[in-house]
Amino acid sequence: MNVQAICHETLQGEDRTMIRKYVPLFLILLLAGCVYEGKPLGHYIENPGSLMEDPHFAEYQKNRDVLESEYLQKKITYAEYMESKNKLDEKYAQEVQERNAKIISQE
Repeated sequence: MNVQAICHETLQGEDRTMIRKYVPLFLILLLAGCVYEGKPLGHYIENPGSLMEDPHFAEYQKNRDVLESEYLQKKITYAEYMESKNKLDEKYAQEVQERNAKIISQE
């Protein structure tokens, strides 16, 4: 056998091993990406921060954005805005404390 034939056989063996390792892993990740929260895999590729999103904070941020938008559109007064904002802040702070207490109690 010449050197070229030996190298070719070795590369084929390494390629097969790599395919056997990585193709099933890729398929599992693809399947998981297609079913994770019903969002397509591309969503997480474009926005990787959304993979580890805090649902409490996301809800708080959404509500706060709506509240701010209402104030900016002059649907509510500044006093109403501040009152609602303070209630929202207190509710979120309480949720965080409850969550942290649960985490500490489980440790």
